[in-house]
Order: sequence, then C-alpha cells, then structure tokens
Amino acid sequence: MNILKILKDYRLFEILVLGIISGMPLAVIFSTLSFCLTENHVPISIITTFVIARLPYSLKPLWAPIMDHFRVPILGRLGHRKSWIILCVALMSLIFFLISKVSIESSIFTLYILTISLGFVSATLDINVDAFRIERFDESTQAIAVASAILGYRLGMLLTGAGALYFAHITNSWPQTFFVISCILAFSMIFILTLKEQEINREKINVFSTKSLMNMVINPFKDFFSRENSIIILLAIIFFKLGDAMLGVVSGPFYLKLGFTKEDIATGVKLFGVIATLLGTSAGGLVIYRLGNFKGLIITGIAQSLTHIAFIWLNHQGPNFNSLLIAIAIENFACGMGAAALAGYLASLCNKKYPATQYSLLVSSATLCNNTITAYGGRLVEMLDWDLFFILTIIMALPGLALIIYLDRKVQKRL
Repeated sequence: MNILKILKDYRLFEILVLGIISGMPLAVIFSTLSFCLTENHVPISIITTFVIARLPYSLKPLWAPIMDHFRVPILGRLGHRKSWIILCVALMSLIFFLISKVSIESSIFTLYILTISLGFVSATLDINVDAFRIERFDESTQAIAVASAILGYRLGMLLTGAGALYFAHITNSWPQTFFVISCILAFSMIFILTLKEQEINREKINVFSTKSLMNMVINPFKDFFSRENSIIILLAIIFFKLGDAMLGVVSGPFYLKLGFTKEDIATGVKLFGVIATLLGTSAGGLVIYRLGNFKGLIITGIAQSLTHIAFIWLNHQGPNFNSLLIAIAIENFACGMGAAALAGYLASLCNKKYPATQYSLLVSSATLCNNTITAYGGRLVEMLDWDLFFILTIIMALPGLALIIYLDRKVQKRL
C-alpha cells in the first residue's frame, strides 16, 4: 500500500484525537496538580502522596479482561469499545468538574479521592483506546497507527501540562482551569460518537459460571504463551528499552550536574525534546511499515542505543546550551523511533479477541525494568562515573537486540 495513501487514512486522525483525549488526564496527575497544590501552600509531604494516583497505570492487566468481554449497559448499543470510551470520558469530565469545585484548603481528602479516581478512569480509558486502535488496523499498519496515537498523547499532555499552566497564569484561577478541561472532555464525546468501530466476534461469558469467568482471565494469557517462542518474545520486549530507561532515570541529575539551569532544561529537554521525540516516533512508525517488525526493531534498537554516545560528548562540553540541544535532538529522536517500533510490534502480537488484556500485559512487561532495575541507576553512576555509565547503557541494549535477531532468523527459516 502506498505510504501517502496510508497517511491520508481518516482512521489515523481518529486515533490522533483519541490520543489527545487519553493524554490529557496523565499530565494533570503527573505534574499539573502538583503546581496547583504547591501554590495553595499544601506541604510537599502531602503533595508527594498523590503519586498513588499513578498506580492504576501499572495495574491495567488486572481489569483489562472485563473490557474485552463486557459492554457497558445501554451505551453498549453504540459499540463495544465506544461504550467504554464514552463512559470513561464522561466520568473524567465529571471528575474535573468536581475538582474545580473543591476547596483545597479545607477538602484535601476529597481532592485525594477524586485524583485517585481520575487515575483509575484514565487507565481504563487507555485500555480501551489501545484495544480500539488494535482492532481497527491490520498488522502491517499498526506501527503507523501507534505513531499517530503517541503524537496525540503528547499533544494532550501539552494541552493540560504547559497549556494548563499558561491558562492558570493568565486567569489566576486553578478552578477555572480544571473547569475548562472538563468542558473540553465533555465536548470531545461528540467526536467519539462519530467513530466507526470494528466489530469483533467475542467469546460469550456467563457471569454466573466460575469456569467461564476464569476462562475470561486465563484464555488471553494462555493464547499468548501457547505461541512459539513466547518466552523469548517477552524477554526481548523487557530488555529492548532497558538501556534507554536506565539513561532516562539519571538524565535530570546529569543536566543539573553539568550546570544547566531549570530554564535550560525546561526549554531544551521538555519542549525541544518533545518535538524531537514526536519526529522520531513518526520515523519509527514508517521504518516498521517499510521493513517489518523485526528488522525495524533491530534498526531502531541499534539507533536508540548508539545515540547515548551523544551524552558522553555532552559530558565534556559543559553547560553549553547548543550542545544540550544537539544531544537531546539525537537521543530523543532515536528514543521516539524505538518507542514507536516497540509499541507497533506489541500491537501486532495481540489476538483481536483479547486486545485489551494482551496489550496491557505486554506494555506492563515492557515497563517492568523501568520500575525495578533502573532504581539502581544512581548507584551505578557513583560506581562508574558518567562516561562509563553511558557506555554501560549502550551495552545493556545488546541482550534485547540479540533476542530480536534470533526471532528474526527463526521467522526467516519458516519462509
């Protein structure tokens, strides 16, 4: 299929908009709310406890099977995925409206409950948007669809991240800011109603049968692990982004150690870096489409690891802003390529009978190292110093690349 014809596909615009909607609550939970709380003189010891609202994003596989097998009553007539998406967006709009009415000084506990609820509903929305995308596209175009989704997700985060901060600054009102977010989400449901959903034959589940309910949970995992080389695939997914994740966890302290100011980091890393990542994401989607999953993963995996050399170079430049921009452009572009390639591959692995459950499982596996091994990143820096640490992050990419090359050869032998 011609690449220009694919890029004109209206379905990609639908995925882009759904990505924007999905990304909006994430920026609020991860950063925007902390600015609001700080300006309202909430102690930092309380602000940091709001991090618990992020937990549902790591636990999505626990309730994803429900999304695969049950429609929302009444709304289900609109479509299986659409019913869940509309319900989640409606609830998010309501939660933001209630947050806009909360008095932070006197009702911090109420805000706490609302934020945790927002995290759960937002994670549930992500499950269904991912499944909707997987069901709408075939294997060859999954990576391009993922690139569109990631672009939308980043735009949504910018809208409620930098956009919300700017709006709160000019209005001097956080309640008005959260109310506007609520209105945007409410109006977005009009667009969601126009989506065309791919109908999938789903296994009938008897809610009164323990065996049937067990199958609902077990079958998606059984289906994945029954395929050839499933364990190797899972290990390749886990190790693919390990070096990149290890670099990311220490990058902030590294910039400060070099002498860059918070303004330098905000402009160079947060703004310019996002642009480089988005361009890389688009490039990664095209690479996977042109070369296939394994060759695309090999190329983007090599690129995202070798570009860590830019940080060794930056380490010897000092607090030079132009050098920072060059290093960020190189590394973030390659990182975006790798992220799109991996996400596209994960989507292609999912059985369309259980896309929500299997994609949640694979994404959780892919981020496993981000939440475990990377905790030792700071200690490794102290032991090795920066240059050797960056070399180590390049070496960390080798196991994942080796497993992908092995899988590629296995596929080639069957052809």
